[in-house]
Amino acid sequence: MQSTLSKTPFRVAALSAVTAAGLLFAATSAMAQAAPAQSAPKTDAPKAEVPGPGAELKAPVIAVIDVQKIMQESAASKGITKSFESLRDSYQKEISALEDKLRKNEDELRKQQTVLSPEALANKRRDFEKQVADVQKTVQNRKRALETSLNEAMAVVHKTMVEVVADISRERGANLVLARQQFVLVDTQLDVTDAVMERVNKKLPQVALNVPKQ
Repeated sequence: MQSTLSKTPFRVAALSAVTAAGLLFAATSAMAQAAPAQSAPKTDAPKAEVPGPGAELKAPVIAVIDVQKIMQESAASKGITKSFESLRDSYQKEISALEDKLRKNEDELRKQQTVLSPEALANKRRDFEKQVADVQKTVQNRKRALETSLNEAMAVVHKTMVEVVADISRERGANLVLARQQFVLVDTQLDVTDAVMERVNKKLPQVALNVPKQ
């Protein structure tokens, strides 16, 4: 009878590991996908015509933007992050409560193993294993929902940033926009990050984090 429950503590311990790593991992993973550090935004500016043979090439007019800073420090991004962390903490508390319930059920099952028949004990063991699997499924669903909603919200910020960069590029006559992370030193006159930040904050002060109900 003792061997029947030998794997039970391991299942609950594994569940705790999934809970601890799962929801906490969602933030850094999704943020990394939402704001690539080394890529400049692609603008919708019209393509320049290819000069004919012998034609003089147009001198590049450069603008530089700190993409990471916009994606992390804009008002909308900060609001998204705050909402994400609040939801994550709420889910974590919910999962912790489910874990506590599982541990109590595990303790009760261990106490009953000396008085239950082998068949009854096996049935209770199957029920307990199903409870563990259900909680693990809940953890994965919560993690997936958080990541998806975070990516969608940050995509809205990124789209707005690209639109603003395109506007500022046209105003300045810039035909080449580069990411700040690609350079060690940049002339402040080329850096449009603050101008972009100001317009993004005005155009998109907040973005809702829409997580589907589970």
